[in-house]
Amino acid sequence: MAEEAQVDVAASQPDVQAPSSASVTALDELRQRRKDYDKHQKDTQDAALKGSLSFLADVVTWEEPVQLGGGVGLTYRVYAKTPEVAQAVKALRGNGSSDEVTNLGVAGSFMYIHGGGWRVGNLDSEDLTCRRLCYTLNLVVFSINYRKVPEHPYPTPIEDAKAGVLAASYRYASKLPSLPVLICGSSSGGHITCLITQAVAEGRLEVRIDTTVLRGPVTVHPDHVPERFKSQYKSYDENDNVGEYQGMATNMRVGVFGMAAIPQELIETGQAFPLWGKFEGHPRTYIEVSEDDVLRDDGRCYAKALEDAGVEVKLKIRKGDHTWWLKKYDTAEGDAVEQDFVREVGLLLSSKLEELHI
Repeated sequence: MAEEAQVDVAASQPDVQAPSSASVTALDELRQRRKDYDKHQKDTQDAALKGSLSFLADVVTWEEPVQLGGGVGLTYRVYAKTPEVAQAVKALRGNGSSDEVTNLGVAGSFMYIHGGGWRVGNLDSEDLTCRRLCYTLNLVVFSINYRKVPEHPYPTPIEDAKAGVLAASYRYASKLPSLPVLICGSSSGGHITCLITQAVAEGRLEVRIDTTVLRGPVTVHPDHVPERFKSQYKSYDENDNVGEYQGMATNMRVGVFGMAAIPQELIETGQAFPLWGKFEGHPRTYIEVSEDDVLRDDGRCYAKALEDAGVEVKLKIRKGDHTWWLKKYDTAEGDAVEQDFVREVGLLLSSKLEELHI
């Protein structure tokens, strides 16, 4: 592979920052940052599983292949609350009955797409969130993986995630027609989730989605905001030096969007950024953003676009910086946010969303 361009940007957060050292290539440093990020996520989640969240260790998980063509394959991970639920769900791939699953109290299918700036993260990085959703709400959770930039540039992460969602839907969710299907993504995973939802709403992707859930989503390039939202899109300027992650606006522009290498001609289209897409016919949507996040207005503007299109939507603004709780599973503060998130998802399983006014 050709040597990557070097970038001189200060680093402080492994999943959003640009490689900074001038003595190594950007790709070499990114690979090290991936290792650091994975270790940090594993350590914090292991600490929680050995402590106050030890009950989540009993959730049953297994992985299944997704063939992408050319001999390339990924896996997605399935979560089931108990061995009995796991057995009933696995049986759906054969002659199993959906009644066996519903009789065990399963509440629905939940597709989860992890974040990490399209560059870092894997099936383990948000594992505790998936376990908590599964255990607390008795959801069958499908954690969807995808290949990362820059080795696999746009639109590879999006197409990989679509393939994973299609596989999980075909094998399982479609065989549970009486249960709702939710799709969720955090940060860059929220970006992918938005694009998948739009593809479904426009009839370009044949899967069922009843509810979309977004956590700190990327919905637009900050230098290419649709005209109708420019006066409302202020968070890159207001929050660049607010909170724990200083200079995050530059790091997003150079590190995250730079490495994603989205073609310039697509920047202002719904193919690349959801805020440029179409919003009619979307399923009801829950969005949460953080008040000190440079991505705050990505979510706020996206919520307004949905509301203007007549979509049922709820927006929640949390305190703090970008999805900070996903890096602090082992703290009381992070645990409280995750508990509240699961409560919000529980509300989504009911017939109406609360607090519709944005």
